[in-house]
Amino acid sequence: PIVGAYLRFVRFLAVWLSIFLLPLWYMWMKNPELVPHALSFVAKSSEGNIPLFGQILLIEFGLDMLRMAAIHTPSALATALGLVAALMIGGIAVEVGLFSNEVILYFAMATIGTFATPSYELGLANRLVRLALLIVTALFGVVGYVVGITIWLVMLARMQSFGVPYLWPFIPFSYRGMRDVLIRSPIPLKNRRPTVLHPKDPDR
Repeated sequence: PIVGAYLRFVRFLAVWLSIFLLPLWYMWMKNPELVPHALSFVAKSSEGNIPLFGQILLIEFGLDMLRMAAIHTPSALATALGLVAALMIGGIAVEVGLFSNEVILYFAMATIGTFATPSYELGLANRLVRLALLIVTALFGVVGYVVGITIWLVMLARMQSFGVPYLWPFIPFSYRGMRDVLIRSPIPLKNRRPTVLHPKDPDR
């Protein structure tokens, strides 16, 4: 249970990074006065020949092309194709001035978070949310970033899956359910069924 709880926290961190890291970094780069002094090192050290938003969109679409190419590549070569393409294309793109090093770094961190998401479909949905946040942030700045996240959370709060609120146990809040989500307890202690399902027999 201790190892499982640790890996769960790492996975939570990876999922949040996959959604919020790139839009937050882009907002900071467009509004340097908002960058905390302790995080001043996140600023770009070099400029590419393409505007920052264009760099992010290009690398997003490039990753999807690489993913589709790997799917149609024989399995024995797929891993090698991914590594060679990522290293060679990324390195050459920085050398010729298409991308800045920071764009590749933070996009790589967000991509790792996407791959760490346990559900492939959820990872794709999170990528679309990230892209939407990037667009509204590019159009409206800080206001777009905050309003975009707010609208997204409201949509999730109103969503239901088979009659169960999508954000349960956070909304509506359930202490026992939230504890089971955040902390992985030993299986013998999970002896109660979720109250949100209104079970006739609450004991497992």
